[in-house]
Amino acid sequence: MLDRKTREWKKTVRFGLASAAFGMVAGFGTLTFSQEVIKGQEAIAEETTVTVQNSQTAVADAMASIGMTDLNSMSSNIIDVSGIVERALPSVVAVNCITYTQQNNGMNMFGMGMYYNGNSGNIIEQDSCGTGIIIGESDENLMILTNNHVIEDADKVSAVFVDETEVEGAVLGSDVDADLAVVLIPLESISADTKAAIRTAALGDSDEVRVGEAAIAIGNALGYGQSVTTGVISALNREVNLTDRTMTLLQTDAAINGGNSGGPLLNADGEVIGINTVKYSASGVEGMGYAIPISSAKPIIESIINGGTTEEQKNAGVLFGIYGIDVTEQYQSMYQMPAGIYVYQVVEGSPAEKYNIPQGSIITAIDGTPVESMEQLSALLETHKPGDIIAVSFAAAVRGQQIEGTVQVVLAAREE
Repeated sequence: MLDRKTREWKKTVRFGLASAAFGMVAGFGTLTFSQEVIKGQEAIAEETTVTVQNSQTAVADAMASIGMTDLNSMSSNIIDVSGIVERALPSVVAVNCITYTQQNNGMNMFGMGMYYNGNSGNIIEQDSCGTGIIIGESDENLMILTNNHVIEDADKVSAVFVDETEVEGAVLGSDVDADLAVVLIPLESISADTKAAIRTAALGDSDEVRVGEAAIAIGNALGYGQSVTTGVISALNREVNLTDRTMTLLQTDAAINGGNSGGPLLNADGEVIGINTVKYSASGVEGMGYAIPISSAKPIIESIINGGTTEEQKNAGVLFGIYGIDVTEQYQSMYQMPAGIYVYQVVEGSPAEKYNIPQGSIITAIDGTPVESMEQLSALLETHKPGDIIAVSFAAAVRGQQIEGTVQVVLAAREE
């Protein structure tokens, strides 16, 4: 069955052809070519054995008889990809996510279920990771492409660049059906040294990809950092049935492990031809990984990016999504609360809900500027437009201890 969560991949790559061809002695020999043939839902290993005479012409003819050409080129592209990887690594990032789950909510001073009180239950922190591709930048943000399932439900998202610098960002938007998402990293948060070390990925044309072409996968395998695997394109336009939909994907035998999701699948020119997304998991099945073709992904990526930056939205009011009460000096004294805005309700579907501003928390600052009233918050929001990222600092209490946190929130357009 297809397993999109664990991402445990295996790889079978056979280089027997090259060694057999060059290892034959004078006279006649045999050349054995192994391949995986998909029959139903199983990968069946088949072998083709050809008797050849020890000459370059005979070997070439034998290779052609089983559908293979240019042995030297194939061997070079698959075995030694160091030059391609060196150029591509600066455009690949690790995507780290944190999700908070709260249990056993108490009651707040207004009689509502809340986050901020001395009797609130445990907050469970869950870490997950994936991979992303730097695809461009705006005046204010670096744009990173990844899978939707990598960032789905995450409360915090950050990118680890090639120089191992980690910077927090926010999700601009996503397409669940296409399993694509775009993460924004504020340029002002990225150091000059890191900016010099990274680069934008070169996007290729997956419509031009042929079966048998070299495929190179780069990703944050198992969360250990960037790693590289190689293989070939096994099939085109493969319809893969998921639990809630069918996707048309590229199939490859390049090994993809947990954490590689959202990373690039490259061709021999170092161009991104796919975004690694799902795997085939079944007993006895190896070397079946899938990637979203980049050509079909491009219009979806553009839609996600432009979704918050149309002219109408630029001129629209911004939506944050909370109902709040000023924490007066009286409340501060009575309940040992910090100065700020007490969040007594979060609007369903709003950025505040999406980025997990907890009901019952107290917002203390926006972009580092202290806020003590809803009037101050409104004034700060008026200086922004839809699509902007704001850093929201808040305080909460867990087991009677006050904790503080900051999340990056992408503002939405207010519907009039």
